[in-house]
Amino acid sequence: MVAGIDLEGIPAGTRGKVMYVAGFSWQRCRVQFTNGVERGSLDARHLVTVGEWDRRAHETAVADARVEQQRLADELRSKLVTGGGH
Repeated sequence: MVAGIDLEGIPAGTRGKVMYVAGFSWQRCRVQFTNGVERGSLDARHLVTVGEWDRRAHETAVADARVEQQRLADELRSKLVTGGGH
């Protein structure tokens, strides 16, 4: 599992091993994170699978690349229109 959000002492994206799960309507976990922090009674809604974390990271990277691509296209278009490329 991965911390899906920043938690005290645990940055978002930190991987961890779930040691114990308790609860029915509100699941709580004991997790040992790779940064050495172990947390009990951690709300399971704050954890995501490695696959989900990787998917989110990929979507963010794609969105960032699209924004940069649009910025570069706008810059080039501006230079072409104003003759600033000479």
